[in-house]
Amino acid sequence: MSKTITVSNDVYAAIVARRQSKDESENDILSHILITAGNAEEIHAHAHKDADDAHLILDSEMDHKIETE
Repeated sequence: MSKTITVSNDVYAAIVARRQSKDESENDILSHILITAGNAEEIHAHAHKDADDAHLILDSEMDHKIETE
């Protein structure tokens, strides 16, 4: 499944500036950048070191009860 994302001209220029060969796609470049950055858990742990940080609770994690009268 593919998705379309919109990036600014500056971001696009930064992506293609990292192209290592003429056959390398933007997807390949972004994939390499993201893999080099680390996995999502490592990035989240690094960005949120404070124990007082709020945590998002998604609807799928909540109990849903229907109240009837």
